[in-house]
Amino acid sequence: MASFTYQASDSENKIVTGVIDAVDKNVVARNLIDQGLTPIRIKDKNSLSFSSLGDLNAINIGKIPIKDRVIFFRQLSVLITSGIPIVEAINISANQVTNKGLHNILLEVQKSVESGKSLSDSFSPYSKLFSNIQIQLLRTAEASGSLDYILDRIATDVENQSRLLSKFKGAMIYPILVVLVAIAVIGLVLTQMIPPMKNLYESFHATLPWPTLFVINLSNFFISYWIYILIVLIIIIFVIFLYTRSTAGKKTIDILIIKTPILGNLIKKIQIVDFGKTFILLNKAGVPLVQGLNLIADSLSNTLFKETLKQVSQEVEKGRSLGEVMSQYDIYPPLLWRMISIGEETGNMEGVVSKVVDYFEEETNNLIENLSKLLEPIITIFLGVIVGFIGVAVYLPIYTLGNVIK
Repeated sequence: MASFTYQASDSENKIVTGVIDAVDKNVVARNLIDQGLTPIRIKDKNSLSFSSLGDLNAINIGKIPIKDRVIFFRQLSVLITSGIPIVEAINISANQVTNKGLHNILLEVQKSVESGKSLSDSFSPYSKLFSNIQIQLLRTAEASGSLDYILDRIATDVENQSRLLSKFKGAMIYPILVVLVAIAVIGLVLTQMIPPMKNLYESFHATLPWPTLFVINLSNFFISYWIYILIVLIIIIFVIFLYTRSTAGKKTIDILIIKTPILGNLIKKIQIVDFGKTFILLNKAGVPLVQGLNLIADSLSNTLFKETLKQVSQEVEKGRSLGEVMSQYDIYPPLLWRMISIGEETGNMEGVVSKVVDYFEEETNNLIENLSKLLEPIITIFLGVIVGFIGVAVYLPIYTLGNVIK
């Protein structure tokens, strides 16, 4: 017996929470339904949780919060496991979601399923909400009779990926704020403090050292042409935005990010975790290896990983082993392709890849948690050099002026 916390809604759509001792989640779901409650979320009370679902509100895909998508997938899984027909389960889920967009989509999906279409085909038109991998997983699950399990795994994976992204954004807040505040302070110094200092030094008709002249000229430039500088910055940002939206631009940016010392290492680990988790899920669903690799490649965010995995799938299709092909690409760490080779030899691919994913996921979490600490000395040194140079430029003429006054 284990303790499970649950979140459910009653007949008046009020949220009810509590704890139930049961063998597994399915028993908890049946107990809740017998009580006239609609399960929304069921979780092992002793399981490790990094953050609540509330942390996912700010992350959106297709204007539907990931939190709502996670709840929907998990709720639908529980309802189907409890023996409720798919059409009725979708209807119950549609009445429970608070997001109007998702509610309307589910009503359309319900009509589609009622007309005779499969659940996967009914979800297919909404590619912004449900990825190609999720649609393929649903299609395979429908054929194998494991729809409830796949839905629950989809919800778990989406939640974990979103939590990782949320932690990354949180880790980057402090360094970004420090840089923005520093830029604002430097701007104030150049536009408000340097001009009076310039007038003071000019009144003595003294020869100023080059650091001071450089700062004064920089201040004059910003004050005289700030509107043009602003326009140029906006144009540059707009051009960069358009460039990153293009295929060539995104590839260039992705390659530069991968080569960045700290951030590149983090992105590599995130991509490997995404690859491993999706690989396991597709393998459990019975999706053929080559088809699964192509689906995973389409789902990866980094262009370099995407293109490399496409090349790997082409070689695997020719009959070569996955571990052997991956070993030829530096982008994949030796631990990954060596463990995959072991999995191919032992026939335990799922278990082996799962261990690799657990390792890299822990590494990723540790790196994200220490990201601010890693970036802090770099930012401190960079800003220290700039502020120190300005300080020297401001106070260095004092010694010259002393000689002039004498």
